[in-house]
Amino acid sequence: MIHRMVQKSNSTLSFNLLTIHKLKYPLFIILSLLLFISCTYGPAEIDEGDGLMDVNGTKLYYRVVGKGEPILIIHGGPGLGHEYLFNHLAPLAKEYQLIFYDQRISGKSSLNVSPKTVTLDNYIEDIEGLRMAFGIKRLNIMAHSWGGLLAMKYAVAFPQHTKSLILVNSVGASSAVNVDAKRVIAKRATSKDSLDRINIVRSEEFQRQEISAVESLMLIGYRHQFHNPELLDSLHLSLTVDYFEGSRLMHNLGRDIANFDFHPDLAKIKSPSLIIYGDYDPSADFAGKKLDESIPNSKLIIIDDCGHFPFIEKQEEFIELVTEFMQENS
Repeated sequence: MIHRMVQKSNSTLSFNLLTIHKLKYPLFIILSLLLFISCTYGPAEIDEGDGLMDVNGTKLYYRVVGKGEPILIIHGGPGLGHEYLFNHLAPLAKEYQLIFYDQRISGKSSLNVSPKTVTLDNYIEDIEGLRMAFGIKRLNIMAHSWGGLLAMKYAVAFPQHTKSLILVNSVGASSAVNVDAKRVIAKRATSKDSLDRINIVRSEEFQRQEISAVESLMLIGYRHQFHNPELLDSLHLSLTVDYFEGSRLMHNLGRDIANFDFHPDLAKIKSPSLIIYGDYDPSADFAGKKLDESIPNSKLIIIDDCGHFPFIEKQEEFIELVTEFMQENS
């Protein structure tokens, strides 16, 4: 097992999030690129069921597996679903009840909502609605990438209902925090990446809005998010056929995340918080250290030789870290 626990420091950092309006890709592609994802375990043996649940004026898709103390899993994106996480986190179902869900207008959740309701505040209220629907007094929350922002904002808004946080390669808590990480990732890109993107965008498949073409475009962006690029094939996005329709409803959400600084509010988080990053993810230095400094009862763990998806590249070590943290805070 190789990982480093990072001690808190008093240094301050300043960053910038990618400026959406300057990019040439459609909004749904830009939002999904915020996600940035060897499986030694198979799927969990016990599947407790799935379905659609009425929550906060919409229908959210949920999937429950395992038994024990519940953990709510918040996926990255926005615009993706829970599928890319399921098999890699399923070993935790041997000890815990895992509650996966697809966020508002994402994955298998309903698209029958007004675009005006697709806001950051409603994403937070959706989490609270799920908590009440499942009858959980205080939530253990595990969140990846973009989902980390939702988890942090929920813990600030509902500290009395938050038992613990596990933030996995989370985006930063301000719209400025990702610019330095983005520059590092951009330096990893090759001319082949650019050519492959152009070919996909110009392809008939992409023009026909075929989901396979969108997935191929996303995967180019993820090539340099793995320390071991051979594991890219372990990322299964499983986009739904109505992905484009859902993406068109996200304009209000895009405005919500265009300019914000949430770091001062993080002092209100009272729950124990585990912050995990792979060392190959530049956000480990930029976003991770800032989060660790801002959240009072937090511990930052850097896992060596993996990138944005430690539950794929170092799955066994990741499961052990999460299990130890859960046992300490049960």
